[in-house]
Amino acid sequence: MSKIRTNNVISKSKMPRHGHVFSPASRAYFAWQAGELDEGALNQRESGKFFPTTAADQLDVYAKQDTLNAAPPPDGKIASANQLTGAALDAPGSHWQKHEVRGGEALEVSWHFTANHATRRWNYFMTKEDWNPERVLSRDQFEAEPFYTVQINLQPFWEHTDAMMPSSPTVHGVPLPQREGYHVLLAVWEVANTGNAFYQVIDLDFLADDAGEERPTTPSHLMTREVTDKHITLTWGASTGPHPIAAYRLIRNGSTTVDVIAPLLSWMDNSVRPETLYTYFISAIDELGNMSTPSRAIEVITPAEGGENAPPTAPKNLHSMGQTSTVVSVMWGASTGPSAITQYLIYRNDQEIARVKADKTSFDDTGLTPNTQYRYYVTALDERAQASAPSNVLSVKTEADQGGGEYPLWALNTKYLVNERVSHNGKHWQCLQAHISNVSWAPGQADTLWTQVA
Repeated sequence: MSKIRTNNVISKSKMPRHGHVFSPASRAYFAWQAGELDEGALNQRESGKFFPTTAADQLDVYAKQDTLNAAPPPDGKIASANQLTGAALDAPGSHWQKHEVRGGEALEVSWHFTANHATRRWNYFMTKEDWNPERVLSRDQFEAEPFYTVQINLQPFWEHTDAMMPSSPTVHGVPLPQREGYHVLLAVWEVANTGNAFYQVIDLDFLADDAGEERPTTPSHLMTREVTDKHITLTWGASTGPHPIAAYRLIRNGSTTVDVIAPLLSWMDNSVRPETLYTYFISAIDELGNMSTPSRAIEVITPAEGGENAPPTAPKNLHSMGQTSTVVSVMWGASTGPSAITQYLIYRNDQEIARVKADKTSFDDTGLTPNTQYRYYVTALDERAQASAPSNVLSVKTEADQGGGEYPLWALNTKYLVNERVSHNGKHWQCLQAHISNVSWAPGQADTLWTQVA
C-alpha cells in the first residue's frame, strides 16, 4: 500500500483555541481535567478534514467553493489529530475513562467553541463491532462511513459567515448504533473556510439494555416518500409493545423535535430549504412514556429551487478500501435525489469501466498493472436516466510487483481481494473470496478461497 508522508504538528500555545467536546467528556477533555493538557492543547485537536480519506487538496463534494482540505491525520494519530502535544491520547488499550451508554439510545454530544469558524458539518464515526482496543486507532478500526452527520449547506461560505457560525454550546442528539462493551466514538467538526477539522475521541462502554422488554419496538423503514425544494415527506412502519403507542418522535439534524400522534405513520417537513442536507431519525413513545430505541438516521438532500426534477446528488467520500499490485478496492457514500437511484457508474482515468446496482456502494477493480497510479470517480444514475455530478476524484497507486508478473507470489498475512491472482507451488491461482492469508488458507489447501487457473 502506498505510504503517505505526514508531519507531526506541535501546538505550544496556552491560549484557548477552536473547540472541544465537553459532554460526554472526550479523551482530550479528561486529559485536560487531569492536568495532562493545557487549555490550548485541549482545543487544538486539529488536522485535515474529510476523514477517512488520506489525501490533501481535495474538494468538498457538497460545497466545491470551500477551502481545499489539508491531509487528515494518519493512522495511529487520530485521537491526537497528529499533534505532539496530545501524542499520549493515541496510546492503544482499554484503560481509558469511559461513559456508560446503551446501543440505540440518543446520546447528547455537546461542543464548546473558543474560536469559531464557518462550519460545514459534524461527522460521527463508530468503531467496528470486531475492532481491537489493543491496536492503535486506525481507519480499518472504524466503520467507513459516519453513522450520523449534521451539515450546513449554505453556499458560498463567505456570503453566510455569520449564519454558519455555530452557537456555543452546540448540542447534537446522536443516535448510537447497536454495540456491546468498549467502543470509541470519533466526532469530527469540519470547517468550510479552512482546510482543517477538529477531532474528538469519546470512549464509551455499551451496557445491556435492561429496559428492553418495556420499550416499544423501534419504528421500521424510515424513508422519504417525496422530496422537493419546499418539503420532505417521511414515512415509517408502526411500532408495537406491551402498551399502546401514543406518538412517534422525529429528530431533525440532532436538535429539532416533532411528535406525530399515533396511529399516523407519515409527516411532512415544510420548513426545509433548497439544496440543503437534513438528517432524521425516529423513536416510538407509548402511553406510559417509555421510548423505543431510535431508528438508524437517514440523510435527505433537497433539490435546487424549483428542482423537483433535479438530478441525484454526487456520490460522496470516494475512498480506497485497500489495494494490491493488481487490484484496487473503492467505496463511496450513497447518492440521494427526488427520483430513485438505479445504479452507479465507476470511472478509471476518465473512462467508464463498470456499473453497479444502487444497493451497492463498493467496487473491486481487478487486472491492474503493478506500481501504477490510477484516478477514479463515481457518478449516480436515477430512474429518469439523470446523471449526478461526479464524486471526488481518488488517486490510488497499486503496489509494486513482488515477483511473478501477472501472478505475484502468494504471501502470508496479506489481504487478497476477489479475482486477484497469485502463484504458489508452481501453479497459478485466482481468489474466490476476499480474506487475509494464513498458513491454513494457502492456495491448494482452501478450495473455498482459491481456484487453480493454470
